Amino acid sequence: MVDANDRKISGSIAAAKARAKDSQDKRDSAPNILTPGEVRGEYDANRMLETTLGGIKRIMTADDLAAFRRNAAIAGKSFVGGITARQVIDRSLSTDRKRARQEILWAMPSHANKNQKGHLAVNFNTDASGRNDASRHYVQVEFIGFQTAIASGAHAPQRAAREMAKDKIRFDCDCGRHTYFLRYLATIGNYNSGRSETGYPKIRNPNLVGVACKHVLRVMAEIEGGAYVLQFLTRAIEKARKDNGKVRIQSSQKEADKQIEKQSGRSTTRLDSREERDLHRSRLALRKSAAAARTNMPKPKVNAGGSRKLGQLGKMGHTKATETILLQTIQGLGITRDQAIAMLAGLKK
Repeated sequence: MVDANDRKISGSIAAAKARAKDSQDKRDSAPNILTPGEVRGEYDANRMLETTLGGIKRIMTADDLAAFRRNAAIAGKSFVGGITARQVIDRSLSTDRKRARQEILWAMPSHANKNQKGHLAVNFNTDASGRNDASRHYVQVEFIGFQTAIASGAHAPQRAAREMAKDKIRFDCDCGRHTYFLRYLATIGNYNSGRSETGYPKIRNPNLVGVACKHVLRVMAEIEGGAYVLQFLTRAIEKARKDNGKVRIQSSQKEADKQIEKQSGRSTTRLDSREERDLHRSRLALRKSAAAARTNMPKPKVNAGGSRKLGQLGKMGHTKATETILLQTIQGLGITRDQAIAMLAGLKK
């Protein structure tokens, strides 16, 4: 059962802003940030900063800085001006997808408005795993294709909303994994919706792996196929089309309670990557083919009295003589050796 306080819509924007401010204050006072200039080579070895590159926490070297530069260059070329919900799921770590499936039960859009960039900024509330003090988390998603969706008359609002959901997005989450492990990646990949992070994650994620935390992934699953999210985005487009591009909407508490209960009572396969989906489909196809082959396999034709003869042979001990008789019987019955063995096994049951 979902706690009523955790799913409250009212006050969630203020709570999200408070967490964002706290995160910014902590970042401003952090003493051991590795800056972009230092990554480029302006690093003073007397700072004696540490890294976990290679799996062991130790003092950073010039070779580490070179590795950081390579990692950042590769990551920065992966995305240009955003990422799609499907790419977020496909390129995330399997451990994060597993946590999203098992630990995060719901993701609910609470508020939406057009931000200064002209994007539709949608605030989502999600539950928390219970590992830390937080009982819920706040994810913000920017839909970059919002202006196109409201200006184009080619599609009805719902169709426009569905197309917008497949377009590029940017996102942010207030959790620790996004803040310390993934925010730098989102910044250099240009798909971050919150504050930028220029400090290289030398301790938490020196290899720059992953894309999204479990809360963001749960939100992406709803963006990809959640009926209520589609309805919410449709409302935003309808509102913007009627009000000269302006939009500010929110979910009612009654609707939020209803949708959260629905989501909490079901699992989602939308968090499977494309590779996992393809593998699952291949397994199903193989099972169906095997079942069809068993069903259509012709039964062996056996002459009258064949089963009785084989049954008598099966009761006899294994000798050269019985083996010769068995081979002669098989030839006379017009069946194969394997078929004879299968018949004997069936008679013994």
